[in-house]
Amino acid sequence: MPVDNNLFQKNANTSLVARLIWQRKSISRAEIARELNLYRSTVTNITSYLIGSGVVVEGKRLASTQQGGRKAVELSINPNFGCVFGFDVQPSHYRSVILSADGTELWRETGSFGVIPITEMIYKVIDRTMAAHRNIKIPVIAMSFAIPGIVDVTNGCVLDSYPFAIKDLDVRELVNRKYPFPVYVENDANTAAWVDILKNGAWGNAISVVADFHEESRLNSDIIGIGAGVGLILSGKVYRGTHNAAGEFKSISWKEGLTNQSGLPVSILNNTIDDRMCLSDWIEDTFRSFIPIISVMDVEKIILHGRPFAERQWVIETLDSRVPSFLGLLDQYRCQMVFDSQDECVSASGAAMMCLHNLFSVPLLEDAEKEGTFTWQKTIDFLQGQKQ
Repeated sequence: MPVDNNLFQKNANTSLVARLIWQRKSISRAEIARELNLYRSTVTNITSYLIGSGVVVEGKRLASTQQGGRKAVELSINPNFGCVFGFDVQPSHYRSVILSADGTELWRETGSFGVIPITEMIYKVIDRTMAAHRNIKIPVIAMSFAIPGIVDVTNGCVLDSYPFAIKDLDVRELVNRKYPFPVYVENDANTAAWVDILKNGAWGNAISVVADFHEESRLNSDIIGIGAGVGLILSGKVYRGTHNAAGEFKSISWKEGLTNQSGLPVSILNNTIDDRMCLSDWIEDTFRSFIPIISVMDVEKIILHGRPFAERQWVIETLDSRVPSFLGLLDQYRCQMVFDSQDECVSASGAAMMCLHNLFSVPLLEDAEKEGTFTWQKTIDFLQGQKQ
């Protein structure tokens, strides 16, 4: 069946308007028309539809212009329109968040169920979040998962996860056996990159680094004491790679046959939690690996998440003594190093934020006929069905 170009254009314009309101937090109809180069009547029709459907709300009237006339009205995304569940699922722990449609965090939880199969863990984190959601009383737009490994985002499948020792896990099908919601799945490093686009202004080219200590390595010799993922942002979009493997980091010292990310001795990697010298070795190995990426990509920002980067000044001093060429390159390329290491739920928030990015993205013409493509009307109908 051929694509209805008029309907596609209408959906595209609706998405453009909704996305601009979402990005700007508040904006007037006149500003929307000016920035998107749309007729004011078109913007009025679209915003009326979005307001009537509960997506957008009107706020206060803005100050009059020098020309006088009627005061413009602020428009913003309605936080009660819907919410997204974001989950960061790791072998030893989980992190869960609920974000409203405008990106406001409504709830979060961190915890552990012990060492259990990932399928059981997924159901447990959903059940706990659904219990919390009963007090929020906003319809659920989707559930979104951050999972370490190679992820087929299109089909919602984890193709290969070394930390969980699994292959070809269809997360979407697993969740939909019990919960009738749209399901998104992404590599855990890439989800942090989705947060950085909006929160840290990474609308150009950027590198998002997520690192964490693995305390469970003290009890399980098969687990390495530190790990990192690297999300690449190109022109404000997360790059997933030709084979869905972008985000799975290997350092410059890595050699074929190694099962970990680095060529450093396991004894060093496992002692990074308590030994500053070992952590310095890891930082040197890791940041040397970023030099060719920064120079080739011409990135504007490298954003650091996670406990290994918690002490900003110490990290900078370590880089200055161990990898001065890295800092020199940042200066040469005018690349900003951003420390955002305090939020342990960054990957869970990123999973939810990825879903919101998709919700507010402009549909592609080639996706218009795909069965799983959500138009605004489909999304609105789905959420209204939950209220009945």
